Amino acid sequence: MSGDFDGKVALVTGGASGIGRAIAGELAGRGARVLIADINEAAAGEVAEELDGAEAIACDVGDPSAVEAAVAAAVDRFDGLDVMVNNAGVELATPLTETTTEDAERVLRVNLLGVFHGIKYSAPRIAERGGGAIVSTASGAGLRGAAMQGFYGSSKAAVINLTQTAALELRPLGIRVNCVCPGIIQTPMVERLKAEFESLFPVTIEELVAAKQGRGGEPADIARAVAYLASDSAEFVSGVAFPVDNGLSASLL
Repeated sequence: MSGDFDGKVALVTGGASGIGRAIAGELAGRGARVLIADINEAAAGEVAEELDGAEAIACDVGDPSAVEAAVAAAVDRFDGLDVMVNNAGVELATPLTETTTEDAERVLRVNLLGVFHGIKYSAPRIAERGGGAIVSTASGAGLRGAAMQGFYGSSKAAVINLTQTAALELRPLGIRVNCVCPGIIQTPMVERLKAEFESLFPVTIEELVAAKQGRGGEPADIARAVAYLASDSAEFVSGVAFPVDNGLSASLL
């Protein structure tokens, strides 16, 4: 609802495009002051210019010092931090036997360590405000096995476990920790994977989406879910891996 984040400060990583951009817009539209952190600072700046109360900062989430600096910047610029959204991520679509160690390390550095860094450095600053929320972007691929997404999915499964552990450890500080598990969402990341997927499977992504998910998800679908988990409406919700996939993860066939 408009205004339900009035007076709140949010930091969104990977906020320059796709789901992160939609999350930044959703929170800003509800009244939050948002710091958009992205490895592409120019693109983050363009997004910030479109939103009221938003600013941008360069941030490589795999670098702990960069995440710590982004958290400090949110506090310095906006006088505090209430919501941390660990959204930055990278994709990988290869069979396990063809996944290189270098690719595996790259995925873990961003998808898992990036979330760890976000939780580690934001929690003390959120606690200074009397509590708040941390929401991370996991994936439906972290809930079930998914061909071609073995290592990517494993990194997201680790995010789910990290979320559950953080929810327990940070509860005494008044900090709720949850994650969303998007299904197949129409983002640049999915577009980059389309050709490789369709070269290996007898169906198109569009056919898969129609059969398993009904329609392609929109970044706004995820952004609204994140906003709910970060809001006071979810004050008794913590440790949850929240599928946002129109039943994709519920289906056996």
